Amino acid sequence: MEYSRRIVEKVVDEFAKKRQNAVNAADARQKEMYITCPQLEEIDKALSLTGMKIFASTFQGKEGLEKRMKALEKESRDLLDDKKRILKLMGKPENYLDIKYSCEKCGYTGYVGIKMCTCMKKALAKCAYDTSGLGSSLSKQGFDNFDLNYYSDEKNKDGISPRDNMAYVLSEAKDYVKNFGKLKDGAQNLLFVGGTGLGKTHISTAIAKGVLDKGCDVVYDTMQNIMHTYEKSTFAKDEAAALETTKYIDATLLIIDDLGTELKSVFSQNVLYNILNTRIISEKATIINTNLNGAKAFKEQYDDRINSRLIGNFRTFNFYGEDIRLKKARENNAKKRR
Repeated sequence: MEYSRRIVEKVVDEFAKKRQNAVNAADARQKEMYITCPQLEEIDKALSLTGMKIFASTFQGKEGLEKRMKALEKESRDLLDDKKRILKLMGKPENYLDIKYSCEKCGYTGYVGIKMCTCMKKALAKCAYDTSGLGSSLSKQGFDNFDLNYYSDEKNKDGISPRDNMAYVLSEAKDYVKNFGKLKDGAQNLLFVGGTGLGKTHISTAIAKGVLDKGCDVVYDTMQNIMHTYEKSTFAKDEAAALETTKYIDATLLIIDDLGTELKSVFSQNVLYNILNTRIISEKATIINTNLNGAKAFKEQYDDRINSRLIGNFRTFNFYGEDIRLKKARENNAKKRR
């Protein structure tokens, strides 16, 4: 598993709160029962002194030690039996005053010995899903429902059809997930280029799901939203936005959608450069979806620093063919007319 500090800290904080809530609930039950039955408080005070009595008994010499220990053990057992009897008479279970954790294996510490508890593994995975920014898309857009039949098999001058091309992209995307975490030297960074409705979002969402299921965190956001967050952080001095910007740097996989739709400015160029450059240096994976088509379009939108990193540190995949969304819309309309 490879979750960012943001995800881990969030889950650790949640576990600490759950632990404290369990302790507070036990304290409340204890206070309630002590008021109702003061004898219970006396028993608990006596039990709390058992350890001290055992410790003191060891300093009385070896002679008679075993007998003294057995007497203390009997005293402790008798006190526990009295406690159970009183609780039973009051209609409470024997463990009513104990601290109760939903996960009894780790008690919300997150670990059983040196191994991470399954409850923490599940919590990390859920947090990664919930904070990915993908929402319901994760259940709707996967590799299993990506339909190549929507792409034409008519070959272009190079002898490649849109369907052949997308079959290649789909295969590479699956391999990307399979090898995620092992890819180096730009192979972990993908640039999906093509018009709207050609499958860029579907493929990148499917990759995101696969990476999340491998135990890594993903952040998916549009370039416009990213810029808006940085603008609030920088110009409005918004502390929440400033904290939010860290996810674009820390995420194990960052997926930027709609690159090129943001307002072109010195500020936006600097923000994008900082994100790309920092992630490349720290060897964190990035996937970018864009409608920009061709080197000229990229050169008009971005400066040499950004273009250099996109060319030198990303694998480019071209998406072409007919708008799949329009084809599906026509199919649905035809079905309604029948």
